[in-house]
Amino acid sequence: MSVGYQMEYSVIIKGTRAEFEQKGVCSMDNLQLFSRQQPGQVSIDNFQELKTALAAVLERYQSMVYTEDRLADAKADKKELTRLRGDIDGRRKEIKRAYLAPYQDFEAQVKELLAMVDEPLGEVKAFISEMESREKAAKRQEIAVYFFRRSGALGGLAEQVLNSPAFFDEKWLNRSTSAKIWQTAVDEKITRISRDLNNIRTTAGPHAGAVTAKYLETLSTAGLAGFRSQITAAAAPEAAAPVFTDRRQGSLTLRLTGGAEELTQVMEVLSILAVDCEILEDGRPRSMPERTEPDFDSFVCFDLETSGTYGAANGDSPAEITEIGAVRVVNGRITETFSQLVNPGRKILPRIAGITHITDEMVADQPGPEEAIRLFADFAGDSVLVGHNIRQSDLHYIDRAARRAGIRLENPFFDTYRFARRLKEAQGWENVKLEYLSQRFGIDQPDAHRAWCDAQANALLYIRLKELAG
Repeated sequence: MSVGYQMEYSVIIKGTRAEFEQKGVCSMDNLQLFSRQQPGQVSIDNFQELKTALAAVLERYQSMVYTEDRLADAKADKKELTRLRGDIDGRRKEIKRAYLAPYQDFEAQVKELLAMVDEPLGEVKAFISEMESREKAAKRQEIAVYFFRRSGALGGLAEQVLNSPAFFDEKWLNRSTSAKIWQTAVDEKITRISRDLNNIRTTAGPHAGAVTAKYLETLSTAGLAGFRSQITAAAAPEAAAPVFTDRRQGSLTLRLTGGAEELTQVMEVLSILAVDCEILEDGRPRSMPERTEPDFDSFVCFDLETSGTYGAANGDSPAEITEIGAVRVVNGRITETFSQLVNPGRKILPRIAGITHITDEMVADQPGPEEAIRLFADFAGDSVLVGHNIRQSDLHYIDRAARRAGIRLENPFFDTYRFARRLKEAQGWENVKLEYLSQRFGIDQPDAHRAWCDAQANALLYIRLKELAG
């Protein structure tokens, strides 16, 4: 669509010849502003001429000095200048209206055309919106059905948990969110919430109901200790006899043994009880001597994957090994590999399966932990065992499986995690996790969180750490 037109306008600055002569413009009876309007263009053709003439007219005002006895002249000059300005600005407005008129006509026509399109478009949008709402409602119902099927550990509080503002994640309703993703998320939340509720029942005493109700608002244990203290104080009789309590502070050292999730649960219970605690390393395991310096070039590097556990407090059995991966390094070169899936004899947590990609079906026909540990012991021989954070994790599972198998591993071990912590500040590392350090050193992990892959990456990491230490 195109529009072609050309229009001319003029603005006349009025005045008599005598007035112009007085103002120093003897050659002009009128000042005219000529304008040409074309699509996308408005201009003053004689702008410089007009500007020069106008400057001459206004020149006398530059040196004008007004005094009290010339007030009448000042008022007359104000009137004249105001009129002059009004003429120019009035023409501007006139040109603007004329310039905008074609567009306003065009816009009115376009809006009429758009209205014709919007009518069926609105109906289509309404239909799609209704279908999407139905689809989300159906998916929400599907998630609710799945939740109730998996929520046995929540008991009678299942419905309140589902209805808690903190439980449902609207992202689960997106088309891009697969069933596997939201099912894993639901399972993880049920596990955590079940553990939290059990901790509250165990620790909150007569105020368990009130603390539970508070917890259901946010599904978080943060602040529960303070809330419990408040309701305990509020419930105390006002006129009760003073109770003399020994407020001397002391400390108690507890030795805790268990997997990472079990120890986490214990710490959460202590938090709800408002117990101030500090974690001390216990030097586990004591039966295997620790090497603290990377002063050797031949070793066996290994890694484990486990099933995870919902915790003994929830009636679940301990985590068990699901995979052992290892590589033999001789004089700084990988010469042999070991990879063995393990049947843990229990279900693998969905969250863990999502991380390791090891499923119950994959390990169903594999040897149990006792047989697998014998195979690993044969592969390791008397080599130094190298691993990442094995002192606090992997060696616990190795030692437990070995004891059940009737064998004893007395190999010396070297923990790359503990050694990397010594270098962290000097090297400027953000953390000393295996994935992070592998990226820093350019070590490829094609299948992270699989034991064989992590063992191989860790062996290369040891070599790089040894080079830094040298």
